[in-house]
Amino acid sequence: MGTNLFYEAEKIVSRDHVATPRFVVENIYSLIDIPTFKSLWFPFNHYDSQFKLMADELKLKYRATHIFDDLGNDFFTTEPPPNCDLMISNPPFSEQNRIIERSFELIKENKIQSFALLLPLATLETEKRANLFQQFEDKLAILIFKKRIKFLGHTSSFNRGCCWICYNIPALKERPIQWV
Repeated sequence: MGTNLFYEAEKIVSRDHVATPRFVVENIYSLIDIPTFKSLWFPFNHYDSQFKLMADELKLKYRATHIFDDLGNDFFTTEPPPNCDLMISNPPFSEQNRIIERSFELIKENKIQSFALLLPLATLETEKRANLFQQFEDKLAILIFKKRIKFLGHTSSFNRGCCWICYNIPALKERPIQWV
């Protein structure tokens, strides 16, 4: 099956495939001053992602990979682009623990300099995640949505309270906790 056909079929059946609305992407790009980053990585984004489409409009340099394709692009094995200074995406919520752990591993290995991950508010719960976040709290920022996000891509509504978990984003240094 061709890449686009595989991807389109997977979108329909995967509970992890929900599209981020454009206003959410516009908001984070503005808050983090995205043009200041030189090498972006979108590890969960395919051709129809608003992260990618807006980056194209802004003429940003990026690499987009996707866990749902047939090219072997799996976040847990795919390497970021060289000199990646920002990883940003809306990752599959069902894999959030492993994704958060690998994100901090990539930071420790100096393979990425910063990240912004759109995750459910419940990500802030649990002792395991709290302990992990505390290890990196010196450069951690959390942006909490005032309203639930209506994600796209499912026939039934998929509304979630969400937040951005951000690490080492210079534009957020002065206000590491914000409601947006």
